[in-house]
Amino acid sequence: MNDIFKSILKEELMLFMEFIKLSIIDWKGYQGTLLSFDSFLHTECLIEKKIDAQLISRWLDGLNVQLSTKKGRLSQIKKFSDYLSTLGIIANLPELPRNTREFKPYVYSIDEITQIFEVADDLLFTKPHVKIMAEFPVLLRILYGCGLRLGEAASLKWDDIDLSAGVITVKKAKNKKQRIVPMGDELARILILYKKSPCFDAQVCNFLFSNDNGQCRSEAAYWSVFNRILCDLGIKNSQSVKHSPRGPCIHSLRHTFTFHSLLKAEAEGRGFMETVPFLSTYLGHESLMHTDKYLKARHELYTKSHEVISDYTHDVFPQDV
Repeated sequence: MNDIFKSILKEELMLFMEFIKLSIIDWKGYQGTLLSFDSFLHTECLIEKKIDAQLISRWLDGLNVQLSTKKGRLSQIKKFSDYLSTLGIIANLPELPRNTREFKPYVYSIDEITQIFEVADDLLFTKPHVKIMAEFPVLLRILYGCGLRLGEAASLKWDDIDLSAGVITVKKAKNKKQRIVPMGDELARILILYKKSPCFDAQVCNFLFSNDNGQCRSEAAYWSVFNRILCDLGIKNSQSVKHSPRGPCIHSLRHTFTFHSLLKAEAEGRGFMETVPFLSTYLGHESLMHTDKYLKARHELYTKSHEVISDYTHDVFPQDV
């Protein structure tokens, strides 16, 4: 711990981090934020132990994350600034603008989804000795078939999956909220075949997807493979990094699952009002407002369905004032 911080505030950061490790279960999130802030302070070559709002704003501006994430990181830095204040070190924080509801998820068309799976299925033939190429088609089917977040799917273990009952227990969920996710018969069949395949050895590793050391593979590896698929298909990807909020990406499979699930419910005669609470719970959203953001799909592809969903949601979700 003594060597991970480099800036003029390295001693204060070290002591604060030790306190966080003792008082907060999810302390690794704090460590990531503090390491990022320390690296920024180190490049600033400060000669005085003092942080002001302008300095923190420049650090935040350099983070390629969504505004909500910046607010979360700022709240963590606020606790550090409160700690500095008890030591007599000046620490002022900036204000961030209010979140706006401009986020519009990218939903893949049926043709795009079909092409993505076709290219993914061919990966193993192009690189038969690369393990991730055998894993990737199965991972995509879990993401699209169950609407899981990438981190949730990437950390799955066989102990989390009941193939006979056709359910997945998501344990590494956002906001520490575990949930049970039913899956379709076809996905269960694919997982049974995958478990028996030579690319998986139950004696070595319990993870569905793992690196050569038997450890959970990083999400960045899957982002890289998926972005390569989009590039090969000529699907414009405005995201150079995973946290950019615009354009098609691997997380868009979750958006696509959500929208297609609502269209399926509509086609089968199930009312929107009865469907969306269950779907929101299925997705692991904290509130219906999070699900609402997923419904602003591509108008040029789903104009008619958009009109139906918009009519339903007009009185369901509160509008910004």
